[in-house]
Amino acid sequence: MTSSAVQLPGYALALIGLVGSMIATTMVEWKRHSYTESTVTSKETYLGLWMSCTVDVTRHTMCVNYKSLFHLPAEILTTRVVMILSVMLSAVGVLVATLGMRCTRCLEEDEKQKDRVAIVGGFLFVIAGVLAISVTSWFANAIIRSFEFSDSPTSLHNRFEFGNAVLVSWGAGICSVVGGFLLGCGYLWSCPQGSRSVSSFTQPKVIPGTRPGTHYV
Repeated sequence: MTSSAVQLPGYALALIGLVGSMIATTMVEWKRHSYTESTVTSKETYLGLWMSCTVDVTRHTMCVNYKSLFHLPAEILTTRVVMILSVMLSAVGVLVATLGMRCTRCLEEDEKQKDRVAIVGGFLFVIAGVLAISVTSWFANAIIRSFEFSDSPTSLHNRFEFGNAVLVSWGAGICSVVGGFLLGCGYLWSCPQGSRSVSSFTQPKVIPGTRPGTHYV
């Protein structure tokens, strides 16, 4: 198996991870809450990293941007910062990995240097994926812990569940980690001609005027 056959799927997975992280960061469905008092007051509330949206019984949606950072919950503010950092690292990883892949012509005069660049690009993707998975897991844990304080009837309005953005972010982080490993380890499958150790056998010389198999040098 050549290194390109490993690096190309890794690069594709890393790109999917980057796009998924960007989508998750902009999605509004990080938290969702559905509460029904009657058929008239039924509504759904979604909290994202940048805005909150409310959907009433007539499916009319009203979204409001967060006005102040100081009034945001810690999990929303922290997740926003870490997800932006993850997207930035993945974007840099795309540029670096493109230079280091064997199927590109950049740095092709030095294969060792090209492999090092690919490893750096893969490392950036792995770090970006770990950041996305970690902060999303912490965000999900904050939602789970909030259920411990929502047993009273008055607290039902504040009981939230996982939104679709949590699942998207987890999936994007996994794609980034796997893609980064494939990019960084692709050189292990490369088999340059100079690195192969082939046992050499020298044909013995026969002295002229003698029969083969009698005198050798």
